[in-house]
Order: sequence, then C-alpha cells, then structure tokens
Amino acid sequence: MSQTTNPQVVIVGAGPAGLLLAYQLVTNGVPVRVLERHPDFEREFRGEFLQPAVLGTLEQLGILPLLAERKLAFPDVERRLFVGKTRRVMVPGGKERGSLISQAGLLGLLHELCGRFPHYQLDFGTTALQTLRENGQVVALKTRREGTEGRVDGDVFIDCSGRNSGLRKDVGIQTESNQIPADVVWLRFDFSDAPELLPESLDVHMFGKGVVAVFHRTTRSRLQVAYSAPGDLGGLRKNLPELRRQLLPTVPEKLRPHLEAKLDENTETQFLRVVVDRLERWHVPGLLFLGDAAHTMSPSGGQGLNLALRDSIVAANHLLDALRAGQPIDERVFQKIQDERRPEADQIQAMQTRVHRMVMAPMFVEHLMFTVLGVVLKLSKKASQGSQGVTRVDMRYGIPVAQLPR
Repeated sequence: MSQTTNPQVVIVGAGPAGLLLAYQLVTNGVPVRVLERHPDFEREFRGEFLQPAVLGTLEQLGILPLLAERKLAFPDVERRLFVGKTRRVMVPGGKERGSLISQAGLLGLLHELCGRFPHYQLDFGTTALQTLRENGQVVALKTRREGTEGRVDGDVFIDCSGRNSGLRKDVGIQTESNQIPADVVWLRFDFSDAPELLPESLDVHMFGKGVVAVFHRTTRSRLQVAYSAPGDLGGLRKNLPELRRQLLPTVPEKLRPHLEAKLDENTETQFLRVVVDRLERWHVPGLLFLGDAAHTMSPSGGQGLNLALRDSIVAANHLLDALRAGQPIDERVFQKIQDERRPEADQIQAMQTRVHRMVMAPMFVEHLMFTVLGVVLKLSKKASQGSQGVTRVDMRYGIPVAQLPR
C-alpha cells in the first residue's frame, strides 16, 4: 500500500487499545496521529494482567519478549480465587495463567516502535473536546492543549480514550447501563524493602456481602491492592482510620504486618466508580469507539484491558482489509468491527453483572455455592476448558518487531 493512498487516522487515547491499533496501522503504512490528554504514560492505576487470549499475539509480535527482557513483565502468573483468606476455590475455566505487565512499559514500548516511522505522531497533553462535522461526517476534532484550543483534522477518527470519553456524550449515542452495587479503592505499596514477600500470583479474596480484596505485585516491586465493598468508598479513601479498620482484616497474614506499617496518609490511592455499560451503536459517520469507550467494563476478572486489546486487533483487521481492497473506511467497515466484537463484550458484561450479584451474598452462602460448583465442575470435567466467554482473535496484519526498520 502506498502511503499517499492511505487515510489519515486520528486515534484518541494512547492506552493499550489505541497504541496497539496504532502499531498495526503504522507498520502497514497508514499515517496515524494519536491524541493523549495526559502528559506521559505514568498515570492512574491500570489493569496489568494479560490473559492467554492476547498473550500469544504479543508473543508472536516479539513485544512480550521485549517487555520481559526489560523486566517489565512477569510471565506465567496464575490468577487464584479464595473465599475468605485461605479457602481456594475452583472456577469455570480452571486454572488461568497469564502475564503481569507494566502497562506504562507496554505503552512506552509501542510508542517507541511506532516512532520508527515518519507517518506516526503522538501529541501528549492534548484533550479531544468535541467533534467537528460536515454534512453529518466527523472531519475534525476540537482540542485543547496547554490551555489553547485547536483543531485536528483527519479522515478516520477512532476513540480509545476509555470510560471518561468526552466524545461519547458529544455524539449523543444512547448508552445501555447495568447497575453495579460496589465501587473500588485502589492502593499501591512500595515493597522494595521486602520484595521477597510480594505474591507470585494474582489473588482474589471474597469475604461476603460485597467485600472483595485483590492482591498482586507490579514490575516495580510494589504491591497493588483493590478493595471493593458497599458504601461510600470515595469517603473511605479519605478516612485513614476507617480504611485501616476495613482493609487490614482482608490482608493475607504474611503481608498484613507490612501493610499495617505502610498504610498511611502518603499511600498512593485512587477511587474507581464501577460502571458496566455499552454504546447501543459504536460509531457515527467518521468516528468509531473501541475498548471502554464503547463498552465500559467492571474491573472484575481484569477483562477491560484484554477486551480493549482484542478490539484493536479486530479493528485493524477490518480497516486494513478495506484499504487493501481499495474500499473506503466508512460505517460499513465500522459495523463489521462492532458485529464481530459486540457479542463477546455483551457476554462478559453479563458475566460480570452475575459475579457482582454473587459476591453480595453472605460468606457462608459463598462457601456453599463454591462447594456445589466444585462438585459440578469435577463431574462435568469442564475445569480445564480455558477462560469462559473469551473469544480468540487473530492479528492478520501483525508485523513482528524483528522486521521493523531500526
């Protein structure tokens, strides 16, 4: 494909979906400009568990080996589920092993690789405010950078900016939402003084009546904790004595003395409002939504990151299919992308909603449910069939890192 025959693609959001999509397009000769409202990749708490359904693709591209070489990924990490602190339980799909990565490291690497091509541009500190249209077609975005408003023109616009996308409201597409009974407080603790205590697995503990705590390490010798419970977690985050009272009893015994000492007013925290919603239609003329911008996921199961990556793979497949065939990138192409990706997003959101209802049960009921589930799984021999509801997608135009120009 000649660069002069390719459209200018503008991607809003330099997250995993946006930059993996940029990588696929740029390495196939398509000009891409990415707009990112943050000043760098070091931002709020993020999902960092890559599931098997995307690991193979990143392995084949050579991206995962590079992350591991730079000590920005932990391979072969198991996700484990517990009722209470110690009772490990079986789940549909059996054991799941993936990789814990540094999301900032992944984004930095994708940006570095895309930067080898002159037709790639990333604008940090640039917020997309609203769409500008001609004859109903999105032809540009109104932006703000360092307090100054501007305009970014393009031929195709793709919004990968996540759940807080301002363009969602701007285009006025109807949103379907599911009510979720609890939010999340994320915390990070520096364990550089005791890295041997960091868990080798990603552990989810359920304590009944909506109380859930998740513990996993990061690539920077930190412990990341997600605490979910009914009530005002935004207020809890600011009330250190009450936060200590609620959180510390959920912490595994070997970690508790260290968290007790480290949990203070300087602890890194973030409040996350849990939302499960989806756009009725993922596109308008000239603009496509992907990832959380199209279907906002609960953090349950770490699905948001993995679905967003699969969205970008499918989107690149269809965009490049059309370009190779000399066809325009229009709503017919966008609809093909939605048609392929929406069923999995809907299925996983339905599963997340069921899981949230299940964790609201008292702990003795959870014990009973998982006892029955364990028997059913053993009898049906389904415990080794892999992740439930996950769709594998193939990257048709993936160019391995080893084949890129230096």
